[in-house]
Amino acid sequence: MARLVAPIHGGLVRDGDRLTTPFGHDLLSPLWKGAEIGFLESRRAVEETVAAVLARGWVLGVHYPLVQAHTWDWAPFWLAPSGDERALACRGAREALREASGLGAEYVLFHYPWPALVDPSVDYRTAGWRMPPFAPSEDLWPRERLRELSHRVLAELEEEGERSGMRVILELDGPNRHFFEPSPAADLCQELFTAHPAIWLCVDTGRFDLLARQHGGDPLGYVRRWLPFARHLHLHGANWRRKENHLPPQPEHERRPGYAPAADMARLLLGAHPEALAVLETNPAAGSAAQAARSMRYCAAL
Repeated sequence: MARLVAPIHGGLVRDGDRLTTPFGHDLLSPLWKGAEIGFLESRRAVEETVAAVLARGWVLGVHYPLVQAHTWDWAPFWLAPSGDERALACRGAREALREASGLGAEYVLFHYPWPALVDPSVDYRTAGWRMPPFAPSEDLWPRERLRELSHRVLAELEEEGERSGMRVILELDGPNRHFFEPSPAADLCQELFTAHPAIWLCVDTGRFDLLARQHGGDPLGYVRRWLPFARHLHLHGANWRRKENHLPPQPEHERRPGYAPAADMARLLLGAHPEALAVLETNPAAGSAAQAARSMRYCAAL
């Protein structure tokens, strides 16, 4: 049975004795085994959320940033144009790991690389991407430069993770062709994670499907290729033909064209790593309460 984790962004919502996430996930469900918190609205929200999670004996994880400062505050600015800014990004990541350790968390998840690298000739909005206004052209980060920087960043994260007793997890961000090469022979992602085994890769089912579409690859093929280090799951449905994401997965999605193969990706990862956590990054409001409950039972059984 999948170990389901509730995503908690913004803060907890109380309605009498009922406690939910802003997405509408009911925290009273016995299926939850943990919570992944991030993008919280204040330090007070951090304290309240951490206390509620630990009181339940759940696994606590952090999705950077713990407190959201601005709209595009998704990750340290690893690919900043200035060396001083890149050093500041790495320092911020180290501080985030130490803070999460002090809170009692088991891991911190960062988006990497950030910001996304864009091809000026591609219409990302039409494809389904929500791109930051400051995303640099991929010409500014040719493969070898990105490779050298990435090895340095991952080595620093490994070192700080070991020092602070924290697991580091990276979620691949943006339509970056260097990481999602259809050819295994040109696979920068595999090179990096193999060289830095203390760092785990997060498979985001909706994002993997969109990235595969963008680069001509196969989302299931990427999961198979990266199974040795893909040990964390962000699980949600998507239909990019309709520009729909964060859908509660349902059994019928497996038979309908256009839907991301979310369940198959989950089965691959959880079959190889039964101890992996499955963060249910869904919006229950996309359907009825009964449909949301049905989806949760379905996901737990994957």
